[in-house]
Amino acid sequence: MNKIRILPENIISKISAGEVVERPASVVKELIENSIDAGAKSISVYVRNFGIAEIKVIDDGEGIPSEDVVLAFQRHATSKIKEESDLQKISSLGFRGEALYSISNVSKTKITTQYKDENTGTEVYITGGKLVSKKPVVTKGTTVEVKDLFFNTPVRKKFLKSPYTETAHIIETFQNYCLAYPEISFCLFVDEKEVFNISPAKTLYDRIAQVFGLDFAKKLKFKTVSKESYKLELFIGLEELLRKTRTKQIIFVNRRPVKDPSIVNTLYKAFNIKEDHPQFFIYINLPPEDVDFNVHPTKKEVRFRKPKLVHELIFKMAEPSSKLSVIAEHPNQWRINRDLSSINQPSFFHTEPLFSKEETFQFLNLGDSIVIIQMDDGIIFLDFHAAHERVNFEKILDKMNKKILRLTFPNVINLTPNDYIVIKENLKIINELGIEAEDFGENCIVVRAIPEIVKYANTAELIESIAETLKEETVKPDFVDIKRKIAATLACHSSLKANKKINYLEIKALLKELEKTSDPYHCPHGRPIKKFISIEEIKKWFLR
Repeated sequence: MNKIRILPENIISKISAGEVVERPASVVKELIENSIDAGAKSISVYVRNFGIAEIKVIDDGEGIPSEDVVLAFQRHATSKIKEESDLQKISSLGFRGEALYSISNVSKTKITTQYKDENTGTEVYITGGKLVSKKPVVTKGTTVEVKDLFFNTPVRKKFLKSPYTETAHIIETFQNYCLAYPEISFCLFVDEKEVFNISPAKTLYDRIAQVFGLDFAKKLKFKTVSKESYKLELFIGLEELLRKTRTKQIIFVNRRPVKDPSIVNTLYKAFNIKEDHPQFFIYINLPPEDVDFNVHPTKKEVRFRKPKLVHELIFKMAEPSSKLSVIAEHPNQWRINRDLSSINQPSFFHTEPLFSKEETFQFLNLGDSIVIIQMDDGIIFLDFHAAHERVNFEKILDKMNKKILRLTFPNVINLTPNDYIVIKENLKIINELGIEAEDFGENCIVVRAIPEIVKYANTAELIESIAETLKEETVKPDFVDIKRKIAATLACHSSLKANKKINYLEIKALLKELEKTSDPYHCPHGRPIKKFISIEEIKKWFLR
């Protein structure tokens, strides 16, 4: 029967070589993709000890013919590519034939599979890339068990981040395929606890609601547009779903989750988004021959044959005349400012009393968060948002546990499964930072008190931002470093908004507070706060 074959060298040379197993989440990704390509209608994933101890994926797909099972673990063994021309029209998720080969080389792998047209199946056990055993079995679909990941490559294990961060990556990877394939049922268990159990959904909107909750889905706006066999579907959260960090921004190209900063930038321009970040899911469907997934070893990046058309369609979706879904009740929910004359223009210099009646304080508001302040010997460009961040950052570090505001009503916050795991595992750290929080079960935490300095911040958004900060940590996070990073996050949430009109009293107070800080020239994230240009330097510009 021989469905699987070794690719010839002329095709191998044209495929981007590279390591596909970067972390445990990479194994989950590759095995789920294999299950989807096998026509599975049900996929279950079991993970132990953040994927290092075990990753098991069970599907009800068509299985692998017995004579092909061992062959499937050889490099560049694939059933998806036959000729060089097939690389120009890839419609499957996997095609390089590197997944099982790479996984089995850094783990102890067992596969149990039975092809749909055969009476018996096959069980193969491979350790470190070497065949240990092969025997006949009777089963259904395919089960792949990957144990002791990186047991023979300890150096790679050292580069993994903390257990909760790696687990969060696994959950994020899993949920991306849930979002891309609503017709498939998915189940995920982490350390024997059920994280997801999702039945098939009729629409993408229904699947988003299954993954993130109906309350979240109801706040999304939906638009779709098509042209020349290209179809774009966008679910975007504006207003209530704007965030300080880029969370839940997912791009699918022909149902494959990818990274493409240019699409994100175009979407921001199209919808006139400047400060906070929207949450969105954009599904781009186009002919297979118009997209190249063979750019990156893990297929995270793509190259479009008609990139201009893709970006034009994104702008078209932002037009008021484009199709509006029933989940957005009124057209005025899409407030896109197209009148350039209404954009705030720089005002004239404002002259206000500063420290006494005789002294004056002149400043020019440039918009966003920049003001120009006139001094006797020059001018200062000040980023007041960054300045306020620095002031609040040091106040938070100094007073985080000194002034605690108890909430009249405890705030129950519903988190995504990956954020929930990260927060739950770090509740001790979070409490030491002045946020009194505890596990509430079912992906929820309850917050009972917060530092007074962040009393006006959105608590849910604050917790989500802290989760993102914690995901960046390594296996042995340093508490002092974590405290500083989270304090920086808290400071950002409690600082002056970038688009706020600031007055002279606020500038005066801010400059006084800034001079008391340990670093009045940089915000907690390292960005510059102010820049002084002397009169002498300005004169040199004009050769005076």
